[in-house]
Amino acid sequence: MTNEINYIDFEPKLLNKNFWGTKTFESSTTVMERVNEWTRKNYNREIINVETIVLHKSTYGEENSNTSKLNMHGGYVYLIHKIRVWYK
Repeated sequence: MTNEINYIDFEPKLLNKNFWGTKTFESSTTVMERVNEWTRKNYNREIINVETIVLHKSTYGEENSNTSKLNMHGGYVYLIHKIRVWYK
């Protein structure tokens, strides 16, 4: 048995990008389904912590349950929320 601490990230997958560059991402519910699937398949791992990380991405588009749009007076900044699972 190893004592190494590792992590795995789960980001919303891009579902669609239209002609004008608007992007649609999968919902947070779908991301959590992938997290739970990974947990079931890796039942021998000890889960230490689960956290949400907010990334600053100006290239992300369409606002949904995993993204936030901030008006920065001259442009928009998009934030993407990903889930990080820490395990041994």
